[in-house]
Amino acid sequence: MPSITHFEIYKPAEPCNLTGDKLKTTMEKALKEALSEDGRELNFKGYCIGPNGLGVIVSDERLARVKRLNLGGNRIGDQGMKILADSPVFSKVQWIELGGNDIGPEGLAVLIGSRVFSKLKTLNLYRNFIKDEGAIAFARDNRLEKLEEIDLAQNEIGDKGLMALAHSKAFPNLVALYMDNNFASAEAKEEAKSAANFRKLQSLNL
Repeated sequence: MPSITHFEIYKPAEPCNLTGDKLKTTMEKALKEALSEDGRELNFKGYCIGPNGLGVIVSDERLARVKRLNLGGNRIGDQGMKILADSPVFSKVQWIELGGNDIGPEGLAVLIGSRVFSKLKTLNLYRNFIKDEGAIAFARDNRLEKLEEIDLAQNEIGDKGLMALAHSKAFPNLVALYMDNNFASAEAKEEAKSAANFRKLQSLNL
């Protein structure tokens, strides 16, 4: 299985710091650009909408059919993750890109505990700040049982976080995991590869 495609650089027009009517107008225009004709894909890659922009779009019923949600490079942070986790409009999403969004353990915790994303199969959290704390919580508390592919590359995850995931029983359908460019030692990586949870994977990148 090929690795998840990582997001590109931010687009020139960044509404991150806009508020009020100007933000609403900007997001309406951006939404028309980002939503596919069939309504099944929303591609906000690199728009930098921030949590405020995200808060504007989640009430739009046109998004109810979205199955692929690309929010890579949008600086939504933990605040944005809370908005996502409480947004039933995205209940059909099966694939989500959240790379480069300043997401930490708190933001990850609300996502993996969300009932909204119960159909999620692919989760990309490339280049965030999950760290050991977030990885351990992920391994322990994950409710996204349909996950098949996870990208946690470049998240400052060390030995403790890696081993927690290697021995976790919270990912019954996982087939691919990408964790390159983290902080785990060579010894921990070798030990993790021999863990039952990782041995069953079709694709593993440490």
